[in-house]
Amino acid sequence: MLLAVDIGNTNIVFGLFQENKLVSTWRSETSHKKSIKEYSREINEVLVSSSVKPEEIKSIIVSSVVPEMDGIISELFLDLFSVEAKFVNADLIKDLKVLVKNKDEVGADRLVNALAAYKLYGGPAVIVDFGTATTFCAVTEKGEYLGGAIAPGIGMARDSLHEKTAKLPKIDIDFPEKAIGGDTVEAMRSGLFFGYLALVEGMIKRFKEELGKEAKVIATGGFAGMLQKKIKIFDAVNQNLTLEGLRMVWEAKGD
Repeated sequence: MLLAVDIGNTNIVFGLFQENKLVSTWRSETSHKKSIKEYSREINEVLVSSSVKPEEIKSIIVSSVVPEMDGIISELFLDLFSVEAKFVNADLIKDLKVLVKNKDEVGADRLVNALAAYKLYGGPAVIVDFGTATTFCAVTEKGEYLGGAIAPGIGMARDSLHEKTAKLPKIDIDFPEKAIGGDTVEAMRSGLFFGYLALVEGMIKRFKEELGKEAKVIATGGFAGMLQKKIKIFDAVNQNLTLEGLRMVWEAKGD
């Protein structure tokens, strides 16, 4: 079995593949303060509930945007599975031509998402990932990764409003009924949701103008599902896009 791991700033997402089928997913909080034993206990509990033995995991591939976690995760997998994890970089992605100035600056998750979107849905494509940050990536019809844009995630914006002001509370992110809020909480929800929606729609419009109007829009991440309920802006929402991309990178390695 292949274990695919996406280390993000907020969560670590795990996916178990039996050949090319995703059979189990789970997530854990990203924290360098957690011990290897704590992570090990969490993973073992999931494996037991999934009826998977540690020795069945033969390969591990990782995308990471949190360098301080890489050593912890490497040691964890060697201890648990006696398997050395392979960390993704631009040179490892064979089926995507990366045309940015400095390949090493691009987050591994963004490249993996772009690969999966191109392979699954074709190009040109705009990939929007709603994580701690919201990222927009552009892929041409020929499978060329052109780069993209990075904006604060809606959770980050919400937290900033609360932490950087004296009187604004920390609110739940929910759909406002109207743009003109009748109280502070309603006003904050309006600003967050409709402001964020305008950001996403505006960025997608600009990307399509540069890529071509026929570009598909592929979304992943938690807020994608919430947005999809209100607007028809995405051609596809795939919450497992990064995990599927990691599988594709591993299969293309050929070893």
